[in-house]
Amino acid sequence: MSTSITAKQQKNAVVYARVSSEEQVQGYSIQAQLRACREWAEKNGYTVAKDYLEEGHSAFRHLEKREALKELIADAVSKQRAFDTIIVHKLDRLFRDTLESSTTRAILKREKVRLISVTEPMVGSDTPENFLMEHLIVGMNEFYSKNLAREIRKGLTERIRQGFLVFRPPYGYRRQVIEKREGQKRTRTISRPIVDDAAAGVVRRIFELCDRGVGYKEITKILNSDGRRTAQGRRFASNHIYWILRNKAYVGVLEYNFRERYGPVEPTTIPGFYPVIIDQQLFDRVQEKLRLSAANWRNSYANRTTYLLSGLVVCDACGRRYLGTAAKGGKFHYYSCGSYLKGGKETCAARLINKDKLESAVLVKIQEQILSPTNVRSYIQRVMESALKSQDKPSPEQDAVRLALNDLQARLQRWENALESGELSIEHAAQRIKELHEQRQELLKKKQALDRDRPGVKRVSAIPTAHMDAYVAEMQRRLAVKQIGSKREFLQEVLKEVRVRGSNISLTYKLPLRTSEGRFFTPLRLVGPPGLEPEQEEKGLRQQSMSDC
Repeated sequence: MSTSITAKQQKNAVVYARVSSEEQVQGYSIQAQLRACREWAEKNGYTVAKDYLEEGHSAFRHLEKREALKELIADAVSKQRAFDTIIVHKLDRLFRDTLESSTTRAILKREKVRLISVTEPMVGSDTPENFLMEHLIVGMNEFYSKNLAREIRKGLTERIRQGFLVFRPPYGYRRQVIEKREGQKRTRTISRPIVDDAAAGVVRRIFELCDRGVGYKEITKILNSDGRRTAQGRRFASNHIYWILRNKAYVGVLEYNFRERYGPVEPTTIPGFYPVIIDQQLFDRVQEKLRLSAANWRNSYANRTTYLLSGLVVCDACGRRYLGTAAKGGKFHYYSCGSYLKGGKETCAARLINKDKLESAVLVKIQEQILSPTNVRSYIQRVMESALKSQDKPSPEQDAVRLALNDLQARLQRWENALESGELSIEHAAQRIKELHEQRQELLKKKQALDRDRPGVKRVSAIPTAHMDAYVAEMQRRLAVKQIGSKREFLQEVLKEVRVRGSNISLTYKLPLRTSEGRFFTPLRLVGPPGLEPEQEEKGLRQQSMSDC
């Protein structure tokens, strides 16, 4: 950015210039753009108030990284804007994407900011012919970028099929340079992967440790204590172990282009691309262990703590969650506010809550509000009504066709209006209007086909009363058993939070409830002063309505 915005004059303008590659940044392309834009501005009586320079960013990808463009748009919509014209060398300096171009042009049009292209005089004109030409230019720019990306991917895939690297090899391998080819702009290095003996030994050890049942964290500790480091010279972390154990490269298989980042991809699997480091049987055993570990993760998490409401209890005073704590060598157990534990009474004066009493009160309340036969019937009825309503909603494809028809109709109306008012001759407009009518007919046929193929209304059957009662009884049994895992899983499904306000608590459910069922209630002797064990629990619980959640 070279200068700051000056006070607004009669014909103030700003210049936007962009280059996408490192070679262009180091060369003279951006200076050539600036010189051409400034010469045009001087010739046409404009004063350039500011230059917006974008160096090393594509116009087709990573739009969120284009800081100069974001600053330009922010200045354009600002009330203190000191310009009314944006000058670019070519339209593709701003965008190579039709959607982003249309969105930005709509913003500029709303703010009455004119866009000028030095080499494309039709840009910024209000005539229908130039409007059409501008959209054609944007479409051609997008085609150029997408076609270039496709050709590059094709070339990279062919090099991979020939056994050459087009990316950094994974840990355990290194590059072996075969040839260096001098190009017009840079030197291209042709290389293939070979085993890095030192790193390959670390990979084998990781797989052997995992096969013996050692976890990620323990493997990480062992490697770091032995002075092992990653390819970048850093200490190992659990995520490094995670990816190494799942990488098929160590049995010789390359999986290329599997991540969809910029649109549809064509995944490629090439056996034998890498030299084998891990035996296939060992690799398969490790994958099975990882699969079983992932399948058991949720249940193991549920049984990891003895605090039934862990992660659900929230302090109404400070908004922090309550944590499980113990006192007297584990004899007494409480839920304590996170702010109080961290900073003491000065940060939050919330009291400790007796673990057993809070959990018992919550379970009793859930059985009253959730697992009563009347409420379960009400929930089932609401689900049935929702299922019937959802059948009336159009599919995403029908919505897309409807929006496309509306857009096409609007464009068709603009062309016909231009023809009627004499802005366009019949020779200029007839062909385009004919094409739009043909597109509209195709969309109408597609809409009719979607409406015809839409499934009919399905009958939603009521659940038999006996089945429903059996379900309620089973849920009540699960809450009564001592296994904390099953109870935690159930509570995580139905409870959103348990909010504590002074001596009162309220339950917020993930299920819809009547308003009278979401109030604060007060179990007797539920809480005590910080650091003190509450007295023995009273017989029963006294419910007291306070106020709505």
